Amino acid sequence: MRWSEEIQIESEKRGVRGLIERYYDLLDDMKGADIPSFNISSNDMQDAIEGIKRGRYFFKTIKLPFDPHGKEDISKKAFLLGFTKCLDNGFAETVGRYWENGFCPVCGSLPGIGVLGEKNEVRMSLVCSFCEMQWDFRRMLCPFCINEDQNMLGYFYPDGDEGYRVNYCDKCKTYLKIIDVRKNGKIYPFPIEDILTLSLDIITQEKGYKRLAPNPFGMVTVK
Repeated sequence: MRWSEEIQIESEKRGVRGLIERYYDLLDDMKGADIPSFNISSNDMQDAIEGIKRGRYFFKTIKLPFDPHGKEDISKKAFLLGFTKCLDNGFAETVGRYWENGFCPVCGSLPGIGVLGEKNEVRMSLVCSFCEMQWDFRRMLCPFCINEDQNMLGYFYPDGDEGYRVNYCDKCKTYLKIIDVRKNGKIYPFPIEDILTLSLDIITQEKGYKRLAPNPFGMVTVK
């Protein structure tokens, strides 16, 4: 897969060019994988939508013929990535209306990164660390322990760069990196942003906070 000169320059500047190259090699492997065929009927889709309304993620209602989180077959993740991108607008509308959980409405995984101001000035959304599904979420609420005590929630900007910030929770000692589109103007694909901001993981983990969802390389602890 060809990656743009802009990303090459940015990754070189941030000292993660080698990691970005590895990530694109991974995408090439995924593209060449034998993706499992699986057809979801309209009845299955309706069942899953009803499950979303009850707080159940899609694949807790619809059973796949394989474990989507199995690490032994890279094609499983490729399948989920493709499936998420093909979901119809009706599903997205249902998620936007009913889904209030801190885990992915498609595969049940935890968010890997957050986005602020992409849809409007005040809304925040979370991005699944596994299938890259994106869904709206309350800004001042911890997605990992659902803590809403404002005295135990906070955020900081690294090195004065307001285009990125880190939200943290002092109740469960977790954090989530946030991209502020209002400051950045545009963003790279979410997995790329996760790799480009590895320095934020290092800074925040040195402060005693932990990351729960793995980054694109499967890492939760970054050194």
